[in-house]
Amino acid sequence: MAKSFHNIPSFVEAAIDCVSRAASSARMHRTQSLRVLRRYSIAEVTEFFGCDRSFVNALMKHPDAPEGEIRGRERTLSVHDIMKLRAIADSRPEARRTTLYWRKPGEDLPVIVLSSQKGGVAKSLSSAHLAQYLTLYYGLRVGLIDGDPQATCSLYFVDDTTSIAGYDVEVYTDFMGVPEAGQREKIHHAPDRLNVFWRPTPWPGLRLIPGGAGIQEADIAMYYLTQTEDPEQKKIYRMLRDSLDRWRDAHPPRTTAKDLSGPDGRFRHESYEAALKETLDVVIIDTPPSLTLATLNTIVAADTLIIPQTMKGFDLSTLHIYLASLRDYFSFIEGDTNPVKFKDAKPMILPTIVNRSSDTDLRTIGEIMAGNPDIISPIYYQYSEGAANAFREFKSAYEYEPPKTRKASLQAFIDNANAVNDAIVMRAIPSLPARGYAQAFLERLFPDGEVEGWSQKAKPSLEEDAA
Repeated sequence: MAKSFHNIPSFVEAAIDCVSRAASSARMHRTQSLRVLRRYSIAEVTEFFGCDRSFVNALMKHPDAPEGEIRGRERTLSVHDIMKLRAIADSRPEARRTTLYWRKPGEDLPVIVLSSQKGGVAKSLSSAHLAQYLTLYYGLRVGLIDGDPQATCSLYFVDDTTSIAGYDVEVYTDFMGVPEAGQREKIHHAPDRLNVFWRPTPWPGLRLIPGGAGIQEADIAMYYLTQTEDPEQKKIYRMLRDSLDRWRDAHPPRTTAKDLSGPDGRFRHESYEAALKETLDVVIIDTPPSLTLATLNTIVAADTLIIPQTMKGFDLSTLHIYLASLRDYFSFIEGDTNPVKFKDAKPMILPTIVNRSSDTDLRTIGEIMAGNPDIISPIYYQYSEGAANAFREFKSAYEYEPPKTRKASLQAFIDNANAVNDAIVMRAIPSLPARGYAQAFLERLFPDGEVEGWSQKAKPSLEEDAA
């Protein structure tokens, strides 16, 4: 029986009950219990590895290679099988091709932040697909921080062992060391305590600090920190950066692919499983559609800032306000004693939900590029209905298995996501070899010539990297 209500509190109680029974909630619970069950064909694995089929077929003959599962007439692999196969490939003494691009000892930890002040611009979608792309196409160990109290990005990764509801969920502001509201001392977690915040996900090597309600209270507590007399306590804008640095220094990359092969040539499974949890190769941070003190911390922690943004006129007004607010914040930070130093990087605006049936969005992109081609990406997320069913199931396009009638439209979205993610990698992790997806996107749009600053031809391809 439906609960009745006659005022705001009783309405809230009735609404909670109603929302929990909604079909979308049931779909979410079903997805959590069946997360990452999609299996990939050998042809798809060759695409992930950037190699020919004979290379994968040879790997499958290794005595420790995953057996996979026969579906129809073809052998298929899970995401865990694919990661393990990468590690086996690179662990062999005779390996000449790199398939596992783990961070090497001494290399820094890249931090990519996707932030925008406008809602509905596909920040969470972009963050989730970037994280999974780096796992599928490079074998990276990815740390994903969901900085949004609504925890939208987290929904793409949680299973039935992970909770993201309630005020007891530890979020990134807890990782930062933000105290309870009213307290005036930062919490300095020990590095081992910081490691606990990274929650495992069903994706191999991919760990999550989920979003949650606790993020909403952080700004009040951070205001109280500014009331202290200690100048170091007042530096609330760098709390996340300092915590990430302390965690990074305590958990450096130690294991290489060659360490995963024993003297007898057999694969060391225990060493491999430990290496997946040893460190991270990149951190991706999704943010809410606002510029709070907590969100400012994510930008100060970033090496690369990606601003997903729709291209309508009013949307650009919001973008202008967001950029102006950032400029004011940076002026304040630069005036501080011993200010934080930003690393050399190439941030960019990422156009999203671009409607190509009208020239309005494309004209806006062109106008910004005319001012400075480095400011905005000419590779963008197009408006698409092809992945809508996947998103209704709280799955990314990489994870969703569509009915046969929708495979073509979903593949078109995956091709688009690959191009966008390839463009982000060019900016944020230039040490990774090019995959060519961004270049193919540009060649389709600009067949008569290159776009200034956006050619991949100067970067090594996977084939050149293997040589």
